[in-house]
Amino acid sequence: MDPILNGSGVYAERELTDGYTLILRANNIRRERTGVHAKLEVFINRGLLAWTNCNIERDEDRTRIANSAYKQVNEPLNQALSKDRLKSDLDIFCNSTWDVMLATQVPVMVPGDALLPVNFVVDPYVIEGGGTILFTYPDSGKSYTGMLMAVSVDAGHNALWPCEQQPAMFINLERSKESIQRRLGCVNTALGLDPARPLLVMNERGKTLADIREPAERAIKEHGVKFIILDSLSRAGLGDLNENRPGNAAIDILNDLGESWLALGHSPRSTDDHLFGSIMFDAGADILIRLASERKGDTRGIRLDIVKANDVGARPRRTLAYEFDGQGLTHVRESTDDEFEQLAATEPRSNEEKIKRYLLEAGKATSVDIAQATDLSDGVVRKMLSRHDDVFVKVFEPGASKVPVVWGVKSTS
Repeated sequence: MDPILNGSGVYAERELTDGYTLILRANNIRRERTGVHAKLEVFINRGLLAWTNCNIERDEDRTRIANSAYKQVNEPLNQALSKDRLKSDLDIFCNSTWDVMLATQVPVMVPGDALLPVNFVVDPYVIEGGGTILFTYPDSGKSYTGMLMAVSVDAGHNALWPCEQQPAMFINLERSKESIQRRLGCVNTALGLDPARPLLVMNERGKTLADIREPAERAIKEHGVKFIILDSLSRAGLGDLNENRPGNAAIDILNDLGESWLALGHSPRSTDDHLFGSIMFDAGADILIRLASERKGDTRGIRLDIVKANDVGARPRRTLAYEFDGQGLTHVRESTDDEFEQLAATEPRSNEEKIKRYLLEAGKATSVDIAQATDLSDGVVRKMLSRHDDVFVKVFEPGASKVPVVWGVKSTS
């Protein structure tokens, strides 16, 4: 019984007697703090005998599923397969599973190619094979923007932005099925498409990204989905979004699910200059888009600023106008900041500028005070203060280690 890689899992089989084969399968294999875990399944031919999600390095867990499976083995198969032999097969299989997975994760020699083009799913906002996070305050137009991109890609519709046509799926964790259906009809209409044009949607309101991972994987495989849109990242369900591990885990799931993906995120209450949550979200995304909006009557101005872009370079910001009626979105058109005065007045600020503006107002402050006022982490503030010694100066540096340093802005006179 030699385990082999089978898609994203590990598989092994052994012929028992004419027409009957023992099959062992492990999926969702991952190393956790207590050991290697997996969804473990035992079959005779296509018949499932038992399955469990367990620590495959624990003998008690393997014994439990072996006993459970063997209860389903009837004559004459129990003559060809003893309980001890089944347990032995499971032990050998589980002992090799992690090594089989690791064997696929080996370095290879990669030749450089400076002329290799950067391809876009949505130009310039979503890179082919990459991930994008679009963030802003709630009720600012990001869900409509995400759905506009989803339909544009799915239909190969280039009215708003150049798109690479490919099957798309919208994962809805926020709204009712009726709300999504109504919005989809409005988006189709605004793009000049048939209002009834369908889009593959996973409606799982109230659930988390962690909850829907497996059914999403099945849907993606079944429908050949290449581009997924998640609404929203705040429902990752992996722990405190301000901690690094949940941030990394959410990005890992999105990278596993989609060849290309767009996730909608939220800004903190105090500022829309950055994404709420761990800096690992920023690090994991290839592109970060800050959405600013302004409502004037039945029209909402939408400005898209790329604030981080791997392999893309600087791109000009873009302003669109979303026109609404009592039902929802009716039309999308190009606009300018001149049409929306507040958008023209708001510019995204760097962390350095936010710290500097606060210190110019406060006069002096500790890194903790600055972090609370700017909604940055204390670690980011400390790094910026130390790195930009041409801008910031230590106003008070105590001798006692537990007394905090007080910072100010260096005089330019």
